Amino acid sequence: WQAGEGRQSSREARARELRHRFLVETAREIGAHKVALGHTRDDQAESFLLRLLRGSGARGLAGTYPVVDGFIIRPLIDTRRGDLLAYLKEKHVSYRVDATNRDLTLTRNRVRRKLLPLLEREFNPNIVEALAHAADLLRDEDNYLGDLAEAKYRQIVSRRGDSVVLRARELQDLPVPVRRRILRLALAEVRGDLRRIALQHVEQSLSLLDGPRRRGRVSLPDGTAVDVREGQLRIARQAGAAGPETDAGTEARSPREALCPVPGEVALPGFGLRLRATVVPREELSVDLRTGGRERAFLDADLLPGPLLIRPRRPGDRFVPLGAPGTRKVKSFLIDRKVPVDDRGRIPLVLSGDRIAWVVDHEIDDRFKVTDATRRILVLEKAPQR
Repeated sequence: WQAGEGRQSSREARARELRHRFLVETAREIGAHKVALGHTRDDQAESFLLRLLRGSGARGLAGTYPVVDGFIIRPLIDTRRGDLLAYLKEKHVSYRVDATNRDLTLTRNRVRRKLLPLLEREFNPNIVEALAHAADLLRDEDNYLGDLAEAKYRQIVSRRGDSVVLRARELQDLPVPVRRRILRLALAEVRGDLRRIALQHVEQSLSLLDGPRRRGRVSLPDGTAVDVREGQLRIARQAGAAGPETDAGTEARSPREALCPVPGEVALPGFGLRLRATVVPREELSVDLRTGGRERAFLDADLLPGPLLIRPRRPGDRFVPLGAPGTRKVKSFLIDRKVPVDDRGRIPLVLSGDRIAWVVDHEIDDRFKVTDATRRILVLEKAPQR
């Protein structure tokens, strides 16, 4: 199943998350360097139609990547499903069919078994290739617009406490699609997610830039406010507003950056957890280092002098996922890990200097991994907030 921008049923989303976690953890346990997924060209076309029916923009219509971090690979993404099945039959290779593929209460199955055959029969016999090719083109354009927006965002943004401030005139001079993306980046940084933020909220906020006075205020869901004054567009949480995580908004208003001494421990109320750092001689650590990544991380202590900075993701953040050949945007990494957009801002990052060492709950940076030359191991563990 492809990601549905947070709008698939909770059952499908949960099943996808558990399946992906199982594959990644199994790969670590057996020492595998790749996980191959069986998505085909038909899957790309189905996903395109599903997202089009939901009203997705270019980001949602762009499909999936054939290679993710050099770890997740989709070697069949350009192969038609029929060709694959014919090959398996010719070679007498058995395979399994997911029983839920016959369940027509699921939208994807109706698209696969009813809508696509209708389009192929009545409108375009090459509809699968046409839709998949459109996804390829949109992915290139979405990547370009995303990179452009993040670069412009870094040029016009400043931070004042828990607020994000954008220079209004420079924002107004940008094309509308870039303006929308920049505002969404700012909202995600302040709120931690984009839950309940719809296009109408973005448009209302940007409308403050229209007119000669450039003044006004827009209140958004979960206590976020956007206002314009003195040539600046400011995004901030309103005092006393309830946040998306707790009834009283405690977590949303709590600081989301902290320093953790090494060794030591720090509370992270903005993320609802604590982080503990301990240093252990290599010979004294008896656990399997391959078990790290989610609740804890094992790193080379001599490569990470403390204190460590913990903060949420920012536009343009990059790291080298374990085993990857080069750097990868954290945003793209989380997208390809099927992390819902509303959850990406709730994932803390652990930094040494200006380099990300651990994307908590997901992956360490390859540059800080334990090697045969490691003498001391830094163990980072997360725990619930007391």
